[in-house]
Amino acid sequence: MNPELTRKLENYIARNGETALLDLINGTLPNAEPKTLTIIANGGVHPLQDIHKRGEVFFASMGSINFENIETAESELKDILTKVAHKLKSELWSKIYIVPFGPAILSMQIKSLVYKVLNQETIDVLHAGSGVHFDISIDTRSIAISAKG
Repeated sequence: MNPELTRKLENYIARNGETALLDLINGTLPNAEPKTLTIIANGGVHPLQDIHKRGEVFFASMGSINFENIETAESELKDILTKVAHKLKSELWSKIYIVPFGPAILSMQIKSLVYKVLNQETIDVLHAGSGVHFDISIDTRSIAISAKG
C-alpha cells in the first residue's frame, strides 16, 4: 500500500476511531459530505467581507485577548485553540480558510493546529491593501521535501 495513504489512514483512525473509518467507507456517516470552514482568528476588530464568509464561518476568538504576562497569554491561546480543535473534529472538512485577523501568533497557532488535527494545509486569506484580498494556498510539505539541506 502507498505509504502516504497508510499514514493518512492511521492518522484518521487515531483521531476518529476504526468505527468512524468504516462508517465513512460504507457511506453511513451522518453529514459525511465534505464542507468548507472559514476560521476568523479574531473577530470584532475588522469588517467582514464576502471573501471572509466561505462555507461555515467560525470565530476562534472575539475582541481583546489578555496578553498581560506569559501565563495569561498561554492560557488564553490554549483556551482558543481548544475551541478550534473541537470545531475541526466536529465535521468532515474539505477546505479550511484562515482569516488572520488579530495577533499573528494566534493565526500561526491555528494554522499549525489545523495541520496537526486534519493533516491538511489551510488556505490563508491575505489582505493586500485597498480592499484587495488573495487566497494563499502553499503546499509547505512539498517545499520541505524538495528543499536541499
